[in-house]
Amino acid sequence: MNTLAPRVQGAMRPSLQITWADEDGAPLNLTGATVTARIRNMATRVTTTSAGAFTLVDAPNGVFRWDFDATDVAAAGEYQVQFTATYGLAPTPARTFIAKWRITEAL
Repeated sequence: MNTLAPRVQGAMRPSLQITWADEDGAPLNLTGATVTARIRNMATRVTTTSAGAFTLVDAPNGVFRWDFDATDVAAAGEYQVQFTATYGLAPTPARTFIAKWRITEAL
């Protein structure tokens, strides 16, 4: 399972740049895709939809950016984030991957 860079509770910057790759490390072509995410708190098992913005940075090479919403980083804890890439009318079906993520308590 992938692991995302940790963030501090309440910190919305910097954005998180992510490269989506398959099991062999080859980047997933995100051209024409819309990326979304669901965030699960591992302690409470509560899952929410990210209100952040997802921007394709280098779509052919699977690179996208997650600009957090305040609700995405509101609570310290251990999380799983499930990213979904949905392709409009293209023949490629939606794809997902899950990554571990930690938000540390703000001091």
